[in-house]
Amino acid sequence: MRLLQLHLRSRRVPLATATGTALIALAWALSLAYTDSPTINARTASLAIMLAAVAVGTTLTGADNSLDHTMAVNWPVRRAGHLLLAAAVIAALLSLSMITDTRYEPFALVLRNTAGLLGLTALGATLLGAALAWIAPLIWTLIAVLPMMGPSPDLRMQVAGWLIQPAGTTAATTCAAVLAVTGLLAYALRGCPVRPVSETAPDR
Repeated sequence: MRLLQLHLRSRRVPLATATGTALIALAWALSLAYTDSPTINARTASLAIMLAAVAVGTTLTGADNSLDHTMAVNWPVRRAGHLLLAAAVIAALLSLSMITDTRYEPFALVLRNTAGLLGLTALGATLLGAALAWIAPLIWTLIAVLPMMGPSPDLRMQVAGWLIQPAGTTAATTCAAVLAVTGLLAYALRGCPVRPVSETAPDR
């Protein structure tokens, strides 16, 4: 238990959890205050999930990421577990809205977007590092929530705007699944890039 606490603290998990919870709650509160719909629309839900995923992105590496590549720890399993636990926490936070009059639903869409955006964040962390993992989910989400984007029979629009397509849209679900699996495997197997010693060494 002590090792788990140290691991979570070293990756700033408590702060990320608090941040993600606050952002999800803020989106819920704004929807409750300014709309009469019992369902939080897909655009607002996608933005809330994206911000929570970005918060998770900060936890995907520690202060010294060279330690994440040591052979003494089964890092692929630990990294995969870290990402899956983050997905479960975000889904659980979103599901709490089900007991209120304004809800994140349909829940299939919530799960799809959570999985896809976390996978995209993990893929960004693998390629660019945790500090820049926010770029891909932010850009794709901002594109998807543009006014001209919406439910469409066009396959390209369904992929580009997969975040706001109705639950059960095959292309959107496939896109989210590909992002989720690719991001999970890439992050679990490779982790974040090791920064040069010059970037991590203390100043003399």
